[in-house]
Amino acid sequence: MFSKGYKIVSPKKFEIYVDEIKSLPDYCIVKVDRVAICKADLRYYLGNRDKRVLGLKYPMNLIHEAVGTVVRDMSGKFIAGEKVVLVPNLIMKCDKENCDYQLCNNESLGENYCPDAKFASSNYNSFSSDFVSYPSSNLVKSNPDVEPGVAVFSELISVAFAAIRRVKIQKDMSVGIFGDGILGYILCCVLREIFKVKIIVIGKHEEKLEVFPSDKYYLTDDKMVHNEKFDIIFEAVGGKGAESAVDSIVNIINPGGSIILTGVSEENIRVNTRKILEKGIALYGVTRSSVSDFEQAVKLLENTIFKNRISKLLLSDTEVSNISEFYNVFEKEVRNKKLGKYVIKFEF
Repeated sequence: MFSKGYKIVSPKKFEIYVDEIKSLPDYCIVKVDRVAICKADLRYYLGNRDKRVLGLKYPMNLIHEAVGTVVRDMSGKFIAGEKVVLVPNLIMKCDKENCDYQLCNNESLGENYCPDAKFASSNYNSFSSDFVSYPSSNLVKSNPDVEPGVAVFSELISVAFAAIRRVKIQKDMSVGIFGDGILGYILCCVLREIFKVKIIVIGKHEEKLEVFPSDKYYLTDDKMVHNEKFDIIFEAVGGKGAESAVDSIVNIINPGGSIILTGVSEENIRVNTRKILEKGIALYGVTRSSVSDFEQAVKLLENTIFKNRISKLLLSDTEVSNISEFYNVFEKEVRNKKLGKYVIKFEF
């Protein structure tokens, strides 16, 4: 069986590839139904990473946010026709019982931090193709009642779960989210459904902040935010704005508070270590997510209120049948300033 797909070969240059799809033990052949472009995909597309790193990555299938339909299962775990979410974090060579790192069994970290892990669209081919052969252990059954264009947000929801499990959130805490982008919004939605806490969001764009299901929001230059008491703050800014965001968070968080960094920055940022030490702040870094995080994400999407909130992020369900249309969606995402994504439906 053969699969057609698009691989990035250099900045802003895709090529069409036809790869053989093999039926392997414990693997499934999955038809890719919907995918969504991540900021990480845009960094590879624009060439916004170190040239030496990019040289090692190309050519590669991009996109790690995907849902699909099982075509054939050699593991016996799934039935042909079942809807699944594809988990991009792959552990294939790790001997969990004898691993030197012993991270896979650490509930607060998980297999996503194992040095033996691979990640689709980073150091393993991803989902910009019509079919993939993929480990059944990295597939999570999706509710068929959730439309594919919404189910594709399971990856970002899983990242929110990964961030939340790094800290102990207790009833009546005051939790902040710094950043008004998609991940900040999803973090807010997940927290709203699971915890009875006060949620305060800080961001730059009031038209976005108004949509968040938070108790209160502030613009980043509003001095009144210093009157709030924050026990935990999630940083969801990343990029060039991460430095000023982290500095602001350090200033407003309670002594003994916890900061969870979820935004990715390609450049080094300065951090006020003196104030972190003086206030006894705990600093956590979170990236990617595990299979169990995806399972929780899929389960939460069965909640009608939560699903409706996530559906607001679907800007359009765009059919892509050729490489020109694939370029067009990437360019739309490069320019996209809205709270949402242009989801792709492949029609090869």
